[in-house]
Amino acid sequence: MPSFSILILTKNEEKNIARCLKPLLDLSDDVILLDNGSTDATKDIALALGAKVQLLQWEGYAMTKNKGHAFAKYDWILSLDADEEINEELKTEIKELFAKDIAEENAFLLRRKMVFGTQILHHGSLSNEYRLRLFNKNIAHWNNAEVHEDIRFDKPAQIHKLKGYIKHYSYDTTAAHRLKLEHYAQLSAQQMYTKSKPSSFIKRHISPLFGFIKNYIFRAGFLDGKLGYAYARNEMWYVSRKYTLLQELYERR
Repeated sequence: MPSFSILILTKNEEKNIARCLKPLLDLSDDVILLDNGSTDATKDIALALGAKVQLLQWEGYAMTKNKGHAFAKYDWILSLDADEEINEELKTEIKELFAKDIAEENAFLLRRKMVFGTQILHHGSLSNEYRLRLFNKNIAHWNNAEVHEDIRFDKPAQIHKLKGYIKHYSYDTTAAHRLKLEHYAQLSAQQMYTKSKPSSFIKRHISPLFGFIKNYIFRAGFLDGKLGYAYARNEMWYVSRKYTLLQELYERR
């Protein structure tokens, strides 16, 4: 019967880390925080709950996570963020999955549901969000993307979806969401600039509006009420912002 390690990237996550850890501590005997220099109580809370803490210098999302694989006791890794929490259905599924042997070429997509403000968003762009978070480190690693990093495989893999989900406690307010999107927009613009991606009028103005209509109307984001509208509006702004920043990079060179 295989075992697995749980790796969680952290920095100053004292408000989230206990909620994240509590459902995990009876799933694995190797729950590790990959901490990038927290100055709050994150490490103390984790240690008190029974998790391990490994200090790592920040080298970007993907590189830091890849370096963290070296500290995992087991080949199988469940990768989570500190602002996430697995639900009971997913916890049961993972237990059943590891009650038998698993070939290393398998990997598993986990569904995420965003907690935005005070409610879970069930519709819009997030209605069918899956992230590859459970994999064997012998054949898998994170790519080198500056933002929205993803898993890459060294040989063909069989990808499966699990039925349970992760609650993603993302942003307490729409203003906090906009602030984080500004950070992502800057990273995305730089990444696209490095790859010589174009920034056209359509990308800056038409695509964001089309994305809003698709997510708010056709994907029924309106069913999530005022917060569904606020989320779709901020996502429209993000698309426009990253291509505007990209255009500014081209104009400055």
